[in-house]
Amino acid sequence: MFKLISFTVTLFILGIGMVLGVLNPAPVTLDLFLIRPTLPLSLVLAMMLILGVLLGAGVILVQVAQLKWRLRKQIKINQKQSSQIIQLKKDQVNVNKTLKESDNSLLKLEK
Repeated sequence: MFKLISFTVTLFILGIGMVLGVLNPAPVTLDLFLIRPTLPLSLVLAMMLILGVLLGAGVILVQVAQLKWRLRKQIKINQKQSSQIIQLKKDQVNVNKTLKESDNSLLKLEK
C-alpha cells in the first residue's frame, strides 16, 4: 500500500515538474554575486523547490535528533527512579517485618 501511495505521489510531482517546464520556458538571469547564469525559469523554480525541501528536511532532522537525545535522557532518569522505588518498597517491607517482630516480642514480655 505504501509503495502504491509513494508511486502515485512521485508521478504527481513529475507531472507538476513537466507542467512547470512547459509553461515557464522563459530565460531568467540569476544574480549570484560572482556569476550571473541565464537559466530557464522552470529550472530555477525546480532548483528552489529542491533547496526548500532539503532545508526543511535538515531542520526536521535536527529537531528529531534533539528529541531522541531528550528521550534517551528521560529514559535513564525513569530507570533510576524505578530502581529507587523498588528499593524503597523493599526497605518498607523490611521495616514492617521488624515492627511486627518487635510487636511480637513486646506481647511476649507482657504475658
